[in-house]
Amino acid sequence: MKMDNRPTYISLFSSAGVGCYGFKLENYDCVATNELIARRLDIQRYNNKCKYASGYICGDITEDSTKEALYSQIELWQKKERVSRIDVVIATPPCQGMSVANHKKSSMEIVRNSLVIESIKIIKKINPRFFVFENVPAFMKTICTDIDGINKPIGDAIEKNLGGEYSYVSRIINFKNYGACSSRQRTVVIGVSKDYADEVSPLELFP
Repeated sequence: MKMDNRPTYISLFSSAGVGCYGFKLENYDCVATNELIARRLDIQRYNNKCKYASGYICGDITEDSTKEALYSQIELWQKKERVSRIDVVIATPPCQGMSVANHKKSSMEIVRNSLVIESIKIIKKINPRFFVFENVPAFMKTICTDIDGINKPIGDAIEKNLGGEYSYVSRIINFKNYGACSSRQRTVVIGVSKDYADEVSPLELFP
């Protein structure tokens, strides 16, 4: 698998950046990190997570301006760092019955779990070599309103939108078995671009 000098990643819903620590240990460069709450992003700045100051993107990922800031960082890295393709997009979108922006709308207007679908849209556009979702155990069965406007399980939305380009595996794992100090069951979905189907399987990437 041909990769650039140092592997790169983008983190969505990154909070204070704790979940990205493993990438730092493996010498990944953070191209962009997105978080809605400014004080959490300030912790990432303090820890020098991104090489460029513009990599810290504070804002609602459903807004076009936030997404454009994200995509501009990719263009920056393509120009300045000669990065041909982002290696990993990791997303930990909150699962909600309805988005905060829609809390006053009727049940017929609610778009369910819109942040999950925004993540899927971003992965489709960026086309990274790998993607990772991490979420609650029931993640894959949770209902979302897909890009086509149809309510369906998140697992079906991932298959419809990403299954053609990626091989992926979903597993529920307990982080307690991998060094966490308490029991914490989570769904982890790992996808590998089919460009590398002969080189690596998503199964190989699980702990």
